[in-house]
Amino acid sequence: MGWQDQLNKAIQTVRNAADSDRAREIATTAKTTAASLMQKAKDGAMSAADALVEANRDPSALVLHHMNADVTIVSPSEGIAISRHDAGTLVITDGKENGLVINAAADPAFVVETIGTVIHVSDNTYDLGDQDGVHLVMTKF
Repeated sequence: MGWQDQLNKAIQTVRNAADSDRAREIATTAKTTAASLMQKAKDGAMSAADALVEANRDPSALVLHHMNADVTIVSPSEGIAISRHDAGTLVITDGKENGLVINAAADPAFVVETIGTVIHVSDNTYDLGDQDGVHLVMTKF
């Protein structure tokens, strides 16, 4: 079996596990948490630091540290992709042509560009896609 076949088999195994009741429950929790965080950020009801702490409490949050960028993504993971196009760049996309390009090599790191529909909700919070809080990206630079 070649590496591509092994990769495809492993991905299918994960997809099957993701269809479990527990995975659906975590995805639902992520949607609820993201929507709540987005509303609080829009209302100015919490600081950037508090938002990051609350996001990191969610069991579905994806926390990523690369160079000078700390990123937390609260999302049910429906299409979220993270890639490094070169050593100092992070690209976070939602699978629907919306995303952030982050210069992680800069000190401090910063969002270079937004692609598609991205709502800059507060100082450190971005909503990819429609302003629905489904794919919430929180940064700490």
